[in-house]
Order: sequence, then structure tokens, then C-alpha cells
Amino acid sequence: MPEHYYGVLFAIFASILWSVTVTIIKPITNNISPFLINPIKNSIGLALFVLLFFITNIPFWYNHLYNYEYTIILISGALGMVLGDTIFIYALNKIGANRVAIVDSFSPLVIYSYSLLLLPNQSLHFFQIIGFFITIIGLLILTYENDYEDIDYKVKRFGILLVLVAMTCTGLGVVYLKVVLNRVQESGLEGIKLNLWVTAFRLIPGVILSWIIFLFQKNKHQLLLPLKKSNNYIPLIIASILGPFFALGFWILGYAFISKPSVASIITQTSVIFIVLLSWLFLKEKLTKLRIVSTICVFSGVILAALNN
Repeated sequence: MPEHYYGVLFAIFASILWSVTVTIIKPITNNISPFLINPIKNSIGLALFVLLFFITNIPFWYNHLYNYEYTIILISGALGMVLGDTIFIYALNKIGANRVAIVDSFSPLVIYSYSLLLLPNQSLHFFQIIGFFITIIGLLILTYENDYEDIDYKVKRFGILLVLVAMTCTGLGVVYLKVVLNRVQESGLEGIKLNLWVTAFRLIPGVILSWIIFLFQKNKHQLLLPLKKSNNYIPLIIASILGPFFALGFWILGYAFISKPSVASIITQTSVIFIVLLSWLFLKEKLTKLRIVSTICVFSGVILAALNN
């Protein structure tokens, strides 16, 4: 099987794991501050990668990267794991998951724009372009269907602006990281080890900076109180294992093996659909006709977008 299709599988695994993570963590977001969720999940993820390196003999340092490439990985982590994630979670609290999802549906376009500017050979062929837009249409159908709650216009506008900033940070971090992955890419098991190392190294600024942000919160002692309850900290631990460790690892592998970041981003957007299906199966939410149409659109679009030249 060509490496491109391994990348597609990795991206789908990442999407499924992110969906499960969101389903688990959703009930505790009203109790635990995003300024605490982010450093905890990043710390648990990094600790698990360190343990994995001990068990599998993955080296703790790769010497064949240029100095500027180490810097790029760290900047990518700061943009995505700190700024992007924190702003995204904050926006989630401001305007709700559905409105955030509507704006976030356009993140593949942001990543595609960055890719055209920073990476070579990023033009999409006809079927990928069709799949690109079919997927976005499917996501918009799904998210608009659920946009019932009325909130203040200024709050909505501010929340949308936050999502756009988060998308910009995350998208730029993803494409900059791809610059490094393209040059140092290795095949087979060694390639997987290298990409897992990049994932862990990218988490370092995510851990350090997110804890610094938390320490600057005036009410940080009160923010810690919800962690005393097992129905808060147990889901957070499980979500931190599934998200920053497993899902993030598969996500990096997907972006590494798929030559075009815009295609990988479209595939990972299927997480929205998986969340709908999981909510229907486990949270007893309705599976309406519009949601079924949306699911068909997204999966059809992803199949077209995933086709290689």
C-alpha cells in the first residue's frame, strides 16, 4: 500500500480518537477551566510519550535536524498546542460547540492557503477540489441545523473572531511543521519513530507555556477545586490519554505521510461526523435526516479528497 493511503488511515484513526475524546470531556468543560484543561492534557500526553520512548528505545534526541527546524517544531507547538487550543476552548465556552464547528469547517481552506504560500506542489486535482467543497457543505449542513440558541450579537461576533484566530494559529503551525516533515521524512518503522518524536517535541512548549498561562490566573486556587471530584478528573485523565497521546500521534503520522496538508485536514474534519454518531449511540441524541445527509456528504467528500493523483 502506498504511504499516502497509510497517511489517510492514520488521519481517520486520529479523527475517531478526537471524537471519542470530545465525547468524554464534554461534560466536564463547564466545571473545569480551559486554562487548566490545556496544561493537564498536554502534560499527561508528554509523560506518556516519554514512557513510550523508554519502552520502544526511541531516541530522546535526533541530531540530523537543522537548528532552525527544531525552532520550527517548537513554534508549531506554541501556535497549535498553546494559542490555538486555549483560544479554541475559550471560544467554545463563549458561543457553543455548534457555532465553533461552523467556523472551524473552513479550517481546511486556511491550511490550503498557507500550503500554497509555504510548500511546493500543493495544487489539488479536480476530484480533490470537488471532495474539498462537498465535505465543507456537509459540515455546514450539520452545524447550521443545531444553531438554535440565541446569544448576544457582540458575544457571537467576538467568539467567531476567537475561532478565526485559533484556526490561523493552528493552521500556520501545521504547515510550518510540514516543512520539517517533508525534509526529514524516513520510510517504514524509522519514519514512524521520527514522527512520534516530533509529536512529543512539539508538546514541550504546549506544556511549559500552558502552565505559565495558568499560573497567571488570579483565581488559580479556585480553578483547582473541581479536580477533587472523581467525576471531573477521571474523564480528564482518560481524554488526555486518548487525545494528546494517541490522537495527536496518529494526527502527526497522517500529516507526515499525506503530501498535501489540506487533504489531511479535510480527512480529520470527519471528527465532527463521528461525534454525531457517538452522541446518537451513547448520549441518545437524535439522528435526523439532515444529519444523515450531512454524514453522506462528508464521507463522500473525504473519499474524493483522499484520492491520490
